[in-house]
Amino acid sequence: MNARNRMLLAITVAAGLALSACGGSSGSGGDAFNNSLAFGTGITGNGFVLSGESTTFPVATTRTGIYFRLESSANFDGRFVRLYFNNIENMDFSGCAGADAHICLANFSVSNPGTYVVKAYLVRPVLDIGTETYVTQTTLTVTP
Repeated sequence: MNARNRMLLAITVAAGLALSACGGSSGSGGDAFNNSLAFGTGITGNGFVLSGESTTFPVATTRTGIYFRLESSANFDGRFVRLYFNNIENMDFSGCAGADAHICLANFSVSNPGTYVVKAYLVRPVLDIGTETYVTQTTLTVTP
């Protein structure tokens, strides 16, 4: 990805982290939580289920916002979520930092078509950057 595309990649949290959710008892199989990252067009059900789940979205959809669902086998224990996009851009989501949380749902937007390797970390705040613990990664494709 060239410098122009890096600058054009605009990943923003949609109007407030009030739309993010965290949970502690809605993992797959009851109380068993797995490391997983998924993308969708909305949230449905009990607020911990993605609708329109996919790894490929048209840019018209991603510009207005898509949702992610991060599930961690370890509880968040006060750590926030950090997503890296192609190891270039990152976005932090602090609305999911509950002590017993295992699930984070939030939304963001992507302005440019491309293929993005999205890596998810739990981050314990330390000074300006924090201590990162890798959770999982998946590929997000944004089509023209």
